[in-house]
Amino acid sequence: MNCDMSKFATVSTRLVESEVKREAEWMEWSPMDLKWDRFYSSYFFLYKPKPGGGADEENGPPIDRLIESLGKALVHFYPLAGRLVKQKNDESSRLYCNNAGAVFTHKRYAGILSEVIDEDQFQYNENISGLSDFHPDAPVYDPPLPTLVIQVIDFQCGTRCLSTSWSHIVADGGSGVHFLSSWAELCRGEPISLMPVLDRSLLSPRKSSPVLDGTAPVRFLNNYIKDPPPMKIAAPEGGASFKTLKLSKRKMDDLKAEALSGIHGGFVSTADCVSAHLWKLITQARQHQSHELTRFTTLVNGRSRLKDFPAGYFGNCLITTAICMTVRELLSKPLSHAASLIREAVKAVDEEVVKGWVDWYSVNKPHPSRLGDEPFMPGDPTFNLHGVSASWQNQFQFFQLDFGSGRPSAALRNGFRQGNFPMGLFFVLPTSTTSTNGDLAVKLFAENKVLAKLVGDELY
Repeated sequence: MNCDMSKFATVSTRLVESEVKREAEWMEWSPMDLKWDRFYSSYFFLYKPKPGGGADEENGPPIDRLIESLGKALVHFYPLAGRLVKQKNDESSRLYCNNAGAVFTHKRYAGILSEVIDEDQFQYNENISGLSDFHPDAPVYDPPLPTLVIQVIDFQCGTRCLSTSWSHIVADGGSGVHFLSSWAELCRGEPISLMPVLDRSLLSPRKSSPVLDGTAPVRFLNNYIKDPPPMKIAAPEGGASFKTLKLSKRKMDDLKAEALSGIHGGFVSTADCVSAHLWKLITQARQHQSHELTRFTTLVNGRSRLKDFPAGYFGNCLITTAICMTVRELLSKPLSHAASLIREAVKAVDEEVVKGWVDWYSVNKPHPSRLGDEPFMPGDPTFNLHGVSASWQNQFQFFQLDFGSGRPSAALRNGFRQGNFPMGLFFVLPTSTTSTNGDLAVKLFAENKVLAKLVGDELY
């Protein structure tokens, strides 16, 4: 959607510091952080006029209260007030917790929301995120990059848009939402319900590891196909973009029933069934040769696999697991086949696997120049045009983000710059009606020729 840039006016831009000063320090990454050193996680939330309210009435969280409470939140989440430093020959960025401040910009748009944002089919838009000046995929950060960028946009229709973008190497999605929820609590005048734990040594490698001494391999793949050959990377013909699909609870129930009917007493989750269905749909639309390999990858929250691990851990703790098979096998076998293999791969991620990844990453550091050497990472050749990958974010409490003036009417992911992620990546997100009817949304990034075959806006 092309909006009129001349209608944007900047009201103010400032750096919001933690209200409590602390001595500057370099914070060490955990091995689990390093693979996310190339992009921001960006979401925005729409706060629309209440019924009966006028367009001139301020909607959404008040600016002064947002700024004040942000300064309070950064006392506890102080890495988000720091800077990412990357100099020539650095393998990855470094985190300097110097309280330089989160970037906070307030803008107005002389027009209505629909001129800028298509809520049903939103595409990546740096005018919303405010990230156009920040490039984490650059070889050098000059100047250093902020770890948190906030932008508020007021539209003439009365809608207030709150955009939040944090560096993924600092925090994964769960930690990012933890910060947002804590900020909202403080903005409402309430204490933080779950304090963050910033001790990244909790994910330190073991002194003695079967992964590193060669007695036990890291379980990159399940045992279905070992060491699949790499595939040639090719740019998609016709480009790529996002498509948002509606995922009704009825459809999810139907898919699960279909899969369970072919398992004979086994178990698969709704996520397994939906993921398998999308894997088949996307692969079929690509029309690869039947003997070619296709790979499905999904993220698992490692926190839930670690005994006595603090719920408030702030950082990255995501494990990637995958399965691989030929196109013929995927498409010729019933849904239960792929769903069962996905279930096995997810279930296999136990405490030993999480610790094994930490050990392996401590030696085989996953920085951008080597991402293509590792399985299941952005940049992996088999990710590009033969793979499908999933990030299930339906448990994120986006629609609970009440900063004191009510909950958002919409919560949307603002994607990422093309080139940073593979084709076939989809996010499963909550909607404004998830709590009442169980419906979800699928935001898929894929080749345009693939998206053209997914007719309509509902997952069929």
